[in-house]
Amino acid sequence: MKKGLLAIVLGGMVSLGAAAVQKKDAKLTCTLTKKTVESCCCVEQKDGKLYCTLAKKTVDPCCCKPAEK
Repeated sequence: MKKGLLAIVLGGMVSLGAAAVQKKDAKLTCTLTKKTVESCCCVEQKDGKLYCTLAKKTVDPCCCKPAEK
């Protein structure tokens, strides 16, 4: 019983560690400016259109893509 519980706890810790590593490496690249950013540089305006804060222009669709390693 104790070994089973220990295995579950250790398994959970390993999976949380792997998720943290993936989140840390999850960066985006703005295709308009070629800059790497931590989070999406596009914001939704009141009219529903997306605005890229780096390129300072309206975009459709979002200009961010996953950064290459």
